[in-house]
Amino acid sequence: MPASTNGRLLPGAMMIIIVSFACSNIASVPAKRGTIPAAQSPGQLLYSEYCMPCHGGTGAGDGPLAYVLYPKPRDFTSGRFKLRSTVDGELPTNNDLAKTIVNGMPGTAMPSFYFLDTAEIIALVDQVKQLGGFADKTPVSVEVLSPLAETERLVGLGKQLYSDLGCNQCHGHTGKGDGPSASMLKDDFGYPIQVRDFTRGTYLGGGSVEELYLRFVTGMTGTPMPSYLEILEDVGESDQERQEMLWGLVYYVKSLETAGARAERNMPPADGSIFTQKVADSLTKADLNNPRAAVWETVPAVSIPISRLWQRKGRNLDYVDVKVLYNNRYLAVLLEWEDGTENGANYRVQDFQDAAAVQFSLSGEPGFHGMGSPVNPANIWFWKAEWQWRQDRDQVPDIELAYGRRASDGDVETYPFEMAELTYLPGRDAGNISSIEEILTPVEDVNAAGPETLTPQPDDAQNVLGKGVWDGRKWRVVLVSEMNSSRGQDVQFHAGGTYPVAFAVWDGSERDRDGQKMISTWYTLVFQQ
Repeated sequence: MPASTNGRLLPGAMMIIIVSFACSNIASVPAKRGTIPAAQSPGQLLYSEYCMPCHGGTGAGDGPLAYVLYPKPRDFTSGRFKLRSTVDGELPTNNDLAKTIVNGMPGTAMPSFYFLDTAEIIALVDQVKQLGGFADKTPVSVEVLSPLAETERLVGLGKQLYSDLGCNQCHGHTGKGDGPSASMLKDDFGYPIQVRDFTRGTYLGGGSVEELYLRFVTGMTGTPMPSYLEILEDVGESDQERQEMLWGLVYYVKSLETAGARAERNMPPADGSIFTQKVADSLTKADLNNPRAAVWETVPAVSIPISRLWQRKGRNLDYVDVKVLYNNRYLAVLLEWEDGTENGANYRVQDFQDAAAVQFSLSGEPGFHGMGSPVNPANIWFWKAEWQWRQDRDQVPDIELAYGRRASDGDVETYPFEMAELTYLPGRDAGNISSIEEILTPVEDVNAAGPETLTPQPDDAQNVLGKGVWDGRKWRVVLVSEMNSSRGQDVQFHAGGTYPVAFAVWDGSERDRDGQKMISTWYTLVFQQ
């Protein structure tokens, strides 16, 4: 059945949550820290579906997926939260928790859950507070005064303070996060911490001037980022002077953003909808399976933000451009993203391939974004650059391609197929789909009901075509399948319907594989008739 977005919360409706918390009394009973009441409340059910895989059953940040995540998931039982509107070291307010759930933390594994409605957000906030043992606490936010007008004098003051307060020691002189102390920083749990690159214009708690003001005033508990409120109280001679210092810092940090970063923030679909475009039924599956086909130039693209689950020194937030078209027989999805290196032949153990995936919910409801859940399983179209390499060249990659000038004591002409092939090629001889020699399509049609449950569909059910081309700077990958497949493990698409969809990208040059990848939250595929 098509999934409905009626009643779903859109990013622009954040104010609804704030008003809801201000006007409602949530019956909360203090709980012993780190415990879950026996009854399954709505908040517990939502937490189990969306939060438990990372944050763990008791909220201690020890979920089954925590080992592939960096930064590590928040330990709710510790009482330490980064994103707050309260003074340094205090607990967050209901609105602080709600904003984090709705907006996510861009560039980390914490996705946006904008698609949950107001009641669901309230229930999740209540559950987090129960697990943290502060359900009966009512923290008070600091006052955010109206922003001072941005002037050259304020920006200049902020630039001077940026150096005087030591911001450049961590974030670098140009804001790239490459200061002399950056490589030595750790959080309160002893994990190395990735310093924010201001030039990218991506901030964990949001990029508005008011949100950056809060970061300077409240600090980020659990990290080396301090609160500058008390520091500036000792420096400034009046409240007006201290306010000028704070807003000067904000405006200077904003000035470090590149023009490209400013433009990127406006690219994702504001309401989470990705609209399809209908094309002529005369277009065949083969016609659509061409990333350079002229028909794609008529389709508008949306840019979907994807975040790296395991942060590195490079880009931890990127975008994949998405176009979708269909006719009465086929659905085609085009993905395009920047990748400066082509990683296709991964026959050496030190090599990893580029890849991309489109994920659909089989239940029609957005489940856990990390490959679904038992309640909301996923159908995934998984394109692999290594399979594309083999199909394009009609060649099986082998070690002699990487080491063509090597010396060998054996017969190179017969290695390895005729020589002890059962010993050296068990995957192929066991029928492992990843080891097959003849590649008919570089896309694997798989299903999953949560992490570590990825299951390829049978050979006769592999009905997704695909093709990827690399132009030296970007990958452009198209995936094509039937609108109405006869297979129960595939999503059945219908014109006029709406369907949860998410995306993932692997960069072989960053050693991405398995759970080390860049992923999006759920969006809604909307079929226009």
